[in-house]
Amino acid sequence: MGAKSGKKTPAYQRVQGNRQAKEKKGRTLSFSLREVLPHVEPGQTAKEWEEEGLLSLLYEQIRYISQFTCQEALQNGCIKRYTKVGYPPNSEYKKPQHINAETWAVMHITKNSKQVVAGYIQDDVFFIVFLDKEHQFWPMAGK
Repeated sequence: MGAKSGKKTPAYQRVQGNRQAKEKKGRTLSFSLREVLPHVEPGQTAKEWEEEGLLSLLYEQIRYISQFTCQEALQNGCIKRYTKVGYPPNSEYKKPQHINAETWAVMHITKNSKQVVAGYIQDDVFFIVFLDKEHQFWPMAGK
């Protein structure tokens, strides 16, 4: 076998390519359980969700959505924000007085599931307030 022709160019003399810098992705969406109200009717506790197998589904959905920025999660429909009315007018849940959020949101625990978690988004953090397995936070008309 023959030797390679020519010498290798030293690293400090190599010409840089035209590869563009990767666009910096914004801060991804985080979740907080600090505001969860566990004993508010008609909501459920984490223990009840665990017994029904819903807590693990919620965990997987949070893991999935956490890869997106807040804007991406809203655009692709992972989270629905109620921007026109604030707190849902026909909600079965009483609005917590200690929360001043004007914009509330829900997240289905699986695609198109009846079960949702309801809360609000502030500074790229989704604060979960209610665990709602019957979709009573924002009841659907005629259902």
